[in-house]
Amino acid sequence: MSLINTLRKDKMKAMKEKNRVKTGVISLIMNNILMEEKTKKRELTDEEALTFVQKELKQTKDALAQVPEDRIDQIEENKKKIEIILEYLPKQMSDCEIEQEIQKILEEEKLEKSPASIGIIMKKMMGHHKGEVDGKRVNEILRKVLER
Repeated sequence: MSLINTLRKDKMKAMKEKNRVKTGVISLIMNNILMEEKTKKRELTDEEALTFVQKELKQTKDALAQVPEDRIDQIEENKKKIEIILEYLPKQMSDCEIEQEIQKILEEEKLEKSPASIGIIMKKMMGHHKGEVDGKRVNEILRKVLER
């Protein structure tokens, strides 16, 4: 089943359950995907549609970071949104798995542990593990590995 069909099915289910947060999140993702389909005048592949789910996750995480600590209601709502969005993404790699993959790339490419290697490693990581890793997180772990 394609991602857009899964989203449609889950939106209907959320509407029946009167889950406003889930309905809103799914609607937002669906609208972005459908607008892009209209622009390109074709159906998007699941991989292309997944980029919109990733964008929404990034925006929600950014919004969560900007919420004042005393606004517990907004913090909880953003955390719920993140949980919902993560349901539509492939399983995310753990920090340990990311580090192991970075080490593997360093060995395979015979790269030295210097800042010059960052671009090559990032390109390989994001190419091989698209949707499974957050570029910002990979960059943080990569810099730690290169410092050692």
